Amino acid sequence: MLTRGKRRKAESEGGEVGGAAPDSCSAGAEARDARALRRSWAQLIKRIYEVDPLVCPSCGSEMKVIAFITEHDVVDEILRHLKRRDEEGRGRGPPGHEELEAVS
Repeated sequence: MLTRGKRRKAESEGGEVGGAAPDSCSAGAEARDARALRRSWAQLIKRIYEVDPLVCPSCGSEMKVIAFITEHDVVDEILRHLKRRDEEGRGRGPPGHEELEAVS
């Protein structure tokens, strides 16, 4: 079994990847295609809206898509939860934060 780095190096040089079954080669090609699609999606969004969707607005680090929610019921439930949270306020502080006194 080869490490990912050695596998990528061999694939980029066009050489054979030792120890890899034909199924894993096609799976590797599909993974590369999926990565290219994610990159192109992000580039299109960046070009249209002038904002990079894969950069965290809080800290500026790179984000990645881990899942897509396609079920409408799940999306509705998430949105209802967020709306409820906004109506109640942004949440609460840590337990007992009213009793804490400032010490200088």
